[in-house]
Amino acid sequence: MKWLSKKSLLICLTLLMLVVVVVSMIVTTGMPVREDAVNMVLDDWTTEQVIDPPDEPYYSGEKTVYQLVMSHKITSEMRGKVISFRTNDSYVDAYLTDVTGTPEDDAVHIYHFGERLKICDSPGTYTHFIRLPESAAGQVTICVETVYANKFMPSYEVAIGTQNELLFNYLRQNLLSGISNVAMLLAGVLLLVIYTVGRAKHVSAPETLSLGCLSIVFAVNLNCPLFLNQFLYQNAVVQYYVNYFSLFLLPLLTMFYFEDIVPDLRIKWPFYSFLVLECVLSVLHFTGIASYTRTVKVFSAALGIVAVMFIVMIAKRYRQMEKINRISLLLLLAFVCSNVLFFIFVSTVGDQTFIVRTGFLLYLALSVVNGLRKLMVEMNRERETRLLQTLAYTDNLTKLGNRYALERDARKCVLERTSIVSMDLNLLKMVNDTFGHAGGDMLLQSAAKCMTSVYDQVYRVGGDEFIALLDGKDSDDLQRLYDRLKQKITEMNDSRKDYGAFSRETEFRLSIAVGYSAYAAGDSSYEQIMSRADAAMYAEKRQCITAEAGDFKGNTA
Repeated sequence: MKWLSKKSLLICLTLLMLVVVVVSMIVTTGMPVREDAVNMVLDDWTTEQVIDPPDEPYYSGEKTVYQLVMSHKITSEMRGKVISFRTNDSYVDAYLTDVTGTPEDDAVHIYHFGERLKICDSPGTYTHFIRLPESAAGQVTICVETVYANKFMPSYEVAIGTQNELLFNYLRQNLLSGISNVAMLLAGVLLLVIYTVGRAKHVSAPETLSLGCLSIVFAVNLNCPLFLNQFLYQNAVVQYYVNYFSLFLLPLLTMFYFEDIVPDLRIKWPFYSFLVLECVLSVLHFTGIASYTRTVKVFSAALGIVAVMFIVMIAKRYRQMEKINRISLLLLLAFVCSNVLFFIFVSTVGDQTFIVRTGFLLYLALSVVNGLRKLMVEMNRERETRLLQTLAYTDNLTKLGNRYALERDARKCVLERTSIVSMDLNLLKMVNDTFGHAGGDMLLQSAAKCMTSVYDQVYRVGGDEFIALLDGKDSDDLQRLYDRLKQKITEMNDSRKDYGAFSRETEFRLSIAVGYSAYAAGDSSYEQIMSRADAAMYAEKRQCITAEAGDFKGNTA
């Protein structure tokens, strides 16, 4: 079915992603930010790792719970300040206590993050801001309960300061990454604009659609770990959903893109197989049957297999690709390899995607330039084609359609509704002999202007021969139009303002012989209708040509 096509699914999945983002923005609240002092890192925390802590209120007896307890003595510099740190897939509680370690029953609960969800386990990624009262004393204890074992952290880097200084510090840390993500998002939107304009201009550039969607979703996914995303959403669960589904969308969109740029690449069965796998993993995860970490492991393994398979298929068809696409892919591959080498030999902490992001931005820039180039080439070609068609079907002197245009348009008409008016200029040869070809050209142009003021579709089919093609006109209509044309001819000869340099030459005048005919029973082609119109036109021409010729000679003597 058409709605199950790959392109339809791409559009639907991307729209679903955008809906999630829009909904998350609707449910957010404001976050005040103003400039303040610089934050500092709070050291010397006492940590305690607890597995299956007693009196765990949510998961007792159902699953293994990993909890980190961090304690720090409250100093005078800490009172009234905000302590902050970031967690992934964790529930957080903060207490004011008199002892180090696990809080006692009489501890003052000052902060809580994360509610147990009916769908999925994780409350998402979140940067916490815990305000210490001015009267705080003793110990501040933070309990971090991790959802997944491999997400368990031995400790966290905790910052302290006013809320606004912490906000600005996080925003400053994410500034470059945020700018690159915005650039990626804008590039994706520009590619979609190029695709839309191309469709309107009948330009085939499907890769701009798939790469545009891929760029937008990739930008959204890369933005999820950043504090900028929290600043935008302020909804950790929605952020978690966006991160999850954007991650699952990326391979599908990548397959679409490779199908568009690699000739004869068939992705039907890998695409639908991977889509079914992602649906199954999502159901298992959100129903609690399998944890996020297990589903991601399966997803990563399947992604690796598909990636190897696609590398082999693309390598076989590499020389068939456009040169710009070959160069762009090699450039992107170089950045990916550089990022891997950086991770192995230089650093395993901090932002590990900046090299890939830089390479992808360059790749997008080349793709945008290539898309614009293709669009301009096709638009120029379309313009040239229209010009050639205009020249082929237009009379250069009168700007009316020519005989080829008449035959083209006649084939489109309903024969039973067709009427034809045949017209021929009288005295054209005499005007040419007397006033030269300039006079003859002016007479033809004046005649064309006169005819088009009465009839909608007029064609010059010979030197002094014209045809009007009419639709849905009966004999009475044709007679009224005939009378109107004769009136226009008289008015033009009387005013003479349309004769240009020959307006003062009284013998220079317009005379047109006219014959018309409508469809009659038994007609099988428009040529039969034209034959009767020509016969009527020549009959009129024979009646008036002798008198008009005599008048012309008398005026020129």
